[in-house]
Amino acid sequence: MNLKTVFGIGLVSLGTAFAQDGAYDSESSSTQTTTAQSLSEQELQKQEEQAASSESLTSPVAFVKPDIPTDSKRTPFNAILHGKSYNRNSNMAAANNTDLLLSYPNLFANRKFFYIEPTNKLGILSLGSFFTAFDMSYATQEHNQLGRLTLGYAAPGFGFYVRAGLGRQRESDDNNNVRSTTYGGDDWAFAISKGFLGMNVALSGDWLTKKAQVHVDPDNGRETENKYDSLTVNLSLTNAPTAKNFTWTLGARLSNSRDETLINGDVDDATQKSFIDIAPYIRGGLSVLENENARVLFGTAAIFSYLNFYDPNEAYALTAILQPSMLGEVFVGEDKNFMFYGEVGYDWVLFQYKKEGDLKTIMDRMNAVNASVGFRYQYKDYLSAEFGIGQQVFTGTKSIFNGDNTFVDFSAMIRF
Repeated sequence: MNLKTVFGIGLVSLGTAFAQDGAYDSESSSTQTTTAQSLSEQELQKQEEQAASSESLTSPVAFVKPDIPTDSKRTPFNAILHGKSYNRNSNMAAANNTDLLLSYPNLFANRKFFYIEPTNKLGILSLGSFFTAFDMSYATQEHNQLGRLTLGYAAPGFGFYVRAGLGRQRESDDNNNVRSTTYGGDDWAFAISKGFLGMNVALSGDWLTKKAQVHVDPDNGRETENKYDSLTVNLSLTNAPTAKNFTWTLGARLSNSRDETLINGDVDDATQKSFIDIAPYIRGGLSVLENENARVLFGTAAIFSYLNFYDPNEAYALTAILQPSMLGEVFVGEDKNFMFYGEVGYDWVLFQYKKEGDLKTIMDRMNAVNASVGFRYQYKDYLSAEFGIGQQVFTGTKSIFNGDNTFVDFSAMIRF
């Protein structure tokens, strides 16, 4: 073997060594390659032997690209866009769903699809840059919900949207009594997200208002006004765009809620239920078992909440919550058109201190477990459908499914 052959073989071997996973150092790599060689390494060894025995020592040896292992975020599982029935516990290592896209609107960039979800009254159309959504408000104070319209724009690394839901009714009678009601609350919202340094940062806000006023002639009686409004602001930062196996999100949520009754312009103390809630949190997720057909993810969230009621309640609460969860998913069939998934999780109140006047309470509790299962079917590259069902489990001593908090979810998506 002459110098050219030795030099050529050395370059090929050096290129292969640099292309392998950087997680192994040179010592461990040399010991492991003797027990498990990839297909590309076997081909390289075969070419080296052919070159050594060749009569024409100047003939080139073709370079074979090594089989570089992919990380968890680039597996076929994470290439899928799901609906709401998937990842209800917000495991950060899981694939994207529609809720995550609405939290980070820059993820709409270059996605073209139509999504419909009858059970949650939601529809989304994304044109690759501009997108819109129809959904409804979920005001807990009013049974008459509002339809909402979302308009947004997304480009790689940047996205935003604005949303509004409006409704009003005014009534009067011959005695000049006037009632003005905003059903479900005027709902105004926005979200903006930006990618930088391999991370995503997002800021969102939602302002929900409900009013019911009764104007009465002062000579005939008093004027009452029921007010409810809430403002929620959320700021979050995640490494999801470039995460390998461990994905995390840092964030904080601020909620300010006012629920009161005014009589002739003065607040009725007995109806005062207003509060402010500040809750920083961290979420994480990683793959603990995985192959090309199935994987199991473990996730958790840690939340610390400070909730303070406005006077005259003189009440506040300090709460630390842990939310562990597990998610499993598996492809079925050679074409991987079917997927089954299931998840389970619960809220664990690690510590809570509550003060209401002279009453003080300290408690901890593992709340009821939430479990769900679902499946996904994809027809070629342009049509998919998902179905999910779930419920709280172990809420009674003698029953597993007791009929409380059951959900059934169905959605379909057309991709372009």
